[in-house]
Parts: sequence; structure tokens; C-alpha cells
Amino acid sequence: MDKTLTHHKVRCHPLYKSGEEALTRLPDCPLQKRPVLINHWLRFCVWSTTQDGNQLDSIVSVTRDHVIRYGQYLKSEFDLGKRLSTAGAASSLSFVNAVMRLMDNDWQTVGAVTDCGIQPCSHIPTDKLQLDKNGRPDSESLAGYLLELQSVLGVTVREALLLDLKKSLIEGRRTGFVTVTHYQNGVRRKVPCRPAAIKALGRGIAARRLQKRLPKKWAFDDFLAAHNKLAARKGYSTNTARGHYARDRYRELTGVEPPILSGLSRTDHWHAIAQHTNKTLSEAKGLDKNSRQAIAKELGLLGIETVSSFLDK
Repeated sequence: MDKTLTHHKVRCHPLYKSGEEALTRLPDCPLQKRPVLINHWLRFCVWSTTQDGNQLDSIVSVTRDHVIRYGQYLKSEFDLGKRLSTAGAASSLSFVNAVMRLMDNDWQTVGAVTDCGIQPCSHIPTDKLQLDKNGRPDSESLAGYLLELQSVLGVTVREALLLDLKKSLIEGRRTGFVTVTHYQNGVRRKVPCRPAAIKALGRGIAARRLQKRLPKKWAFDDFLAAHNKLAARKGYSTNTARGHYARDRYRELTGVEPPILSGLSRTDHWHAIAQHTNKTLSEAKGLDKNSRQAIAKELGLLGIETVSSFLDK
């Protein structure tokens, strides 16, 4: 059902109306807080009337068990990847508690952690990011997040800038993959979203929030210049970060270091794969080729030749 229609129907429900009337009537409810409390009460009523099995017809019918089940439902949304953090779930539960305390001075608060298992969890850092002497976001700090996204997702700088980071973080947590759109041809590909990528996406979200404090909207060239400056100082080229991704993925897929790190010849490298995986030499060659093809696909490349420049001596 359409969300607007659902909200309209719930607003006509006795449960919502009784709560709204009570909040409007109570002298203890601060005037500036009423719209916020009513909005969170609406969310509780939507859940109660559409998803909870025990239907209620008035705010006086609400018990701790109902609110605990609501808190557990909010936690399940985070577990299913529908929320970026549990902070929103804990906040929603807190507002419902506030409504119930206004109605009943003896209301026993439902604990987010103790009663509903909502542990404080977020992949978005809350510590302040670097600012320059003018109080503006540091360009290299912002560019560093692009570099990190490249190394953990294998994306180009343009693809990193085009990523919907919040959507990618939710998708990555829920499915273990992130959908990347190729910046030139628009072709989509699935890239594994490992724990390091989850953290990088969260830091990227924080960086983009900071980016809004810039005096003007940065163009791609501004980010690229800062990115290249930072990469050069750290010994990277514009593609070395993607090479880092390729080498990590090769190690995961084959169990051995790529030749560029091990220093082995092609034949010795195949023997090393065969020994590590307990396969025949022919099977080891096939694993090597299939791994390179998988990495090329994840990087958005048409063949394995470019991958070879990342993996071979």
C-alpha cells in the first residue's frame, strides 16, 4: 500500500487519534515537542495497526509488551540492512517512551539495550574530520576517502564520486555486495562488500557531510587534483589503489600472493597454487585464470590484460 495512503488511514484509527488528542491536551507536553512526539506516535501506530498481531484501539491499551515488540521490530530493520545505524531505532523507541510517560507517570521505561537488544552500532564515524586553518574541510582529508573507496571496492575516482554511499552501505550490509555503475558506459556490476568496505563507505558518508561546508560545490577536477597529490605523496599512482583491491581479491580467491608480491615466475606461481589448494597443475592454472577474470569483472574491465599489470611482475 502507498505510504501516504497508509498514513492517512492510520490517522483515522482510534489508536492514533486517542494519542494525538492526549498529547494536544496534556499541559506537561511542551508545545515545541508536540509535532515530533506526534510524528513518532504515528510511526508506532502504523506498526501497531499493520504489522503487530495484537491490535489496539486506544493509547490506554498500550502495554510494555507492545512497546518492547516495537523496539524489537526497529532492531530487525537494522539487522535487515534497512537502517544505517541503530541510533534511529533507539531514538524512535525513546520518543514512544516519552509519550507513554506523559500519559502515565508510573510508566516503566522500555530500555533499547536491556529490553529490545538495540546495541549502539553505526558504520558512520562521529568524530570530527580534519579542517584547515580557515575552518573549511581539508581537501586531502576528503580525497583520502576517495582513495580508500578505490582500494576496497576497486572503483575509479569518478565511480567513487558517483556512488550513492548510503544506498551502497545498506546494500552492502544486507547482501554483501555493492552495485557500481561504470562511469563511461553506465554498465552495472556487483562488487564484494567486505568489512573494510563497510567502514570506508561509512567514512565516505561522513566526508560528504563535511563537503557541504565548502564555499562552493567542488568539481571533479578539484577532487582529482587533491586525490593525485595525496596519492603521489603516499607512493600511489591514480590506479595503484585499484591494484591494491585486485591483489587483495586475488589472495582471497586463490589463497596465495600474486606474482608481483611473491616474486615467483609464472610456472612457480602455478605450482604454489597447486600446493596450497591441493590441486593438479592444470586445475591451478584454471583457478588462476578464473580468478583473474572474476577480478576483471569486478573492476569493470573487459579483459584480464589490465589485471595482469596489477598482479604480475
